[in-house]
Amino acid sequence: MSTRGWYEYHVMDPATNRRTLAMQFYKWGDAVPEHALDEWRMLNDQIENADGLLPVVWLDDLLRQQLGELYVRLPTHFSVAAFLFLIQRAEEERSPFRNWDFRKLPKDERPDYRLGFATGKAMALAGFQPQEHPDALLDSVLGFIGAGHFVRPWRDYGLTWSVLQWLQYLTQVTLRQEMGSIAGDMKAPGDISYRYRFFIWIDSTIPFKITRISVELCDWRGGDLLVELEDHPDKAALQAEYEREQASRLMDLMAAGRVDRFSLKKADETFQSDDDSFWGPDCPVQSERDVRV
Repeated sequence: MSTRGWYEYHVMDPATNRRTLAMQFYKWGDAVPEHALDEWRMLNDQIENADGLLPVVWLDDLLRQQLGELYVRLPTHFSVAAFLFLIQRAEEERSPFRNWDFRKLPKDERPDYRLGFATGKAMALAGFQPQEHPDALLDSVLGFIGAGHFVRPWRDYGLTWSVLQWLQYLTQVTLRQEMGSIAGDMKAPGDISYRYRFFIWIDSTIPFKITRISVELCDWRGGDLLVELEDHPDKAALQAEYEREQASRLMDLMAAGRVDRFSLKKADETFQSDDDSFWGPDCPVQSERDVRV
């Protein structure tokens, strides 16, 4: 059975000492801690390469135009967090095994080619700017944004889909969901093995400026994974040995990669959580104090 995980993106505003649970999504397959650290590294590299100013405005403009008055009902800083989700989806879509079923079709019959052609043509005819980006991942994200404007506008889906499901569809070639990150659920399914919390620090004096991204690896309940892997007298010897090795491997990876670690427990000490009006009554745990043991 493939490893499944749940991702939480918390946006941190030091100017106001407020924290917002801005984005959540499910990952189907390969949701192991090592891959979460790779995803942190990829996002951190994107932020550093852009000096903290990723083109989040692409998504923010799309949401404002498509959602209209509903835009204000999104979580605070939703555009920032959702843009990082789109980058993660772009990275997943680069896999050589994506669209494998289409490989033997003539080019003009391939769904991926037809979607890309329709989006590019519509963007050109509309004079949409920019029409390309030198960074491969951001160029893919730009394609998602273009599809949302011209090929798959919100008005065609808003009566039956949530905005999360619509954003997810913008990242897919067809309606079929492949293994990877999947937005749409309002709470974590019961089959997850891990939770990963990403903390996105912003400079609210500059629109969409990201200054830092950190991560916390958690078990399925939301407890610190490295603490859970520590020795305990109730653990069987074989389990204890395996978990010691896993903890040592993760610590080595984080040290080698200079991973920026943070935790919800630390966030609670300084940042006040925004009241939730988006994720609903079944919103997952937002405070370390509420984690069930």
